[in-house]
Amino acid sequence: MIRRNVTPKKTPIKGEPTEKVKESIPCSVCSKVRPLANKTKKICAVCTKKIKLEALKERKAKKREKIKNTITQSRLDQMTSWLIRAAYEEKCYACEVKMDKKQLQCCHFISRTKSMTRVDLRNLLPGCPTCNLYTPHHVWNLGKSLNRIWNEGMTEVLLKLSTVSLKLNNSDRKEIYDIYKDALSQIESQPNMSIEEKFVILSNADYNYSRVIQKLIKV
Repeated sequence: MIRRNVTPKKTPIKGEPTEKVKESIPCSVCSKVRPLANKTKKICAVCTKKIKLEALKERKAKKREKIKNTITQSRLDQMTSWLIRAAYEEKCYACEVKMDKKQLQCCHFISRTKSMTRVDLRNLLPGCPTCNLYTPHHVWNLGKSLNRIWNEGMTEVLLKLSTVSLKLNNSDRKEIYDIYKDALSQIESQPNMSIEEKFVILSNADYNYSRVIQKLIKV
């Protein structure tokens, strides 16, 4: 057996080392002694998770509020279509075929590519999908119906308006959206309302819409 010279441990100058006692630091949020996930702010893992969840909920709520207050062109088109189909008779104004308003579409006399007349109520009438999608000459019949409903020469007015370019921001779209939504609510609140009474509401909505557009054109 090999003998080795084992030197004894030297005693430190400061004395024998003492065992360090880990200090228990309570959480700054819940005041409970738990393992800290954030040592800088002294927050335990449980509270850190809760804070992250609350922040996530707040972000989602802000996102929902932003979406609610943002009126895209698509949302405005949808509201306009609901109003048109609710205000008129349940028939196609191009081929005169009667059908449920859920099957009807919102047809444009002037193409929807023209920004000035895209959501102008005087430019729109309910129509069947066949006429709206596959029958180009349905526009002629729509024009005759518009002249009969609004006044003679309305199609000429719309043709002149379509040459003007119009750019709407979110605030403008929301103002128009609210006007149309209010008109739709009035119509739907009374199921037995006559077509004449509905047209009065539609005319008022068109008047309020025109006021919004006039302000934009002047600017």
